[in-house]
Amino acid sequence: MNRLPDWEARLAAYLEPLRTLPFAWGRHDCCTFTAGAVKAMTGVDPMPEFRGRYTTARGSVRALRRIGAGTLASTLSGKFETVDPSLAHRGDIIMSDGLLGICLGPFLVAVGSEGDREGLIRIDRARWCEPRAWHVRFGV
Repeated sequence: MNRLPDWEARLAAYLEPLRTLPFAWGRHDCCTFTAGAVKAMTGVDPMPEFRGRYTTARGSVRALRRIGAGTLASTLSGKFETVDPSLAHRGDIIMSDGLLGICLGPFLVAVGSEGDREGLIRIDRARWCEPRAWHVRFGV
């Protein structure tokens, strides 16, 4: 799967309505959010086998064991090329302290909460904790 020529516009359009959508396991969590972002950029859903398969944290772990590669990181590594987080581009997948999101240059955006506000949050690169990254390919 490769990014479409207008991937940046597609990603922005995907993010806009999600800014204030609260976290919900299996519907709007870090995995479904990130997979949706990749689908917006490439036109291909990288995680269709997980959609509708869990509604709780425990269910997500079971789904990763049953239909994934055991962990979220291992599952992503089987689908995407790993890259050093310091070399992550806009639109690449980032995991920081177990939270999955999309790199937007100097920060990642993910589903979470800040104070009383739920929805998409920003985490600056300087605050990434034990980061891992996966590259979403550019078109040829």
